[in-house]
Amino acid sequence: MGLLRKLRGIAVTALTWAVVWVPVSLIPFGIASLFGGSIPARILVAFTVTQAVMGAICGVTFASILAIAGRRKTFDTLSLPWIAACGAAGAMLLPFIGRVVFLATSDVAVPLLAMASTVVTNGLLGAGLAAATLSIARRAPELPRDTAEPSTAIGAGAA
Repeated sequence: MGLLRKLRGIAVTALTWAVVWVPVSLIPFGIASLFGGSIPARILVAFTVTQAVMGAICGVTFASILAIAGRRKTFDTLSLPWIAACGAAGAMLLPFIGRVVFLATSDVAVPLLAMASTVVTNGLLGAGLAAATLSIARRAPELPRDTAEPSTAIGAGAA
């Protein structure tokens, strides 16, 4: 698969994950507003932008893991649990690193459960998005094959 095609796939995955990440991340704000909570607009906008960036970064991480680890696999040989694990890993990596850096550089005492819940929630969201991505990709019509590239593997021929 050509480099530009891989980069396009990574960019589309990042955009898709960013778009899905935002509404899911806003659920707690929606619940708070149902119970009379008031959230300033500037906080809501900042949180929305932050979550869109987080979703995009997690999407790039997932797509990169898939491009590297699954480069010799076809869509038919990719299993749903394997893809879900890649999605979970891609979604948990950045929050995990962020939490480790925060704990190492801060004097603030944050409960471990609060820190772990974000990583686990991101992992579940990433696994679900990855599984949905594979399901949608399998249902899509087959693209015309490039004559210069006879293999249908995700990253065939890439070094």
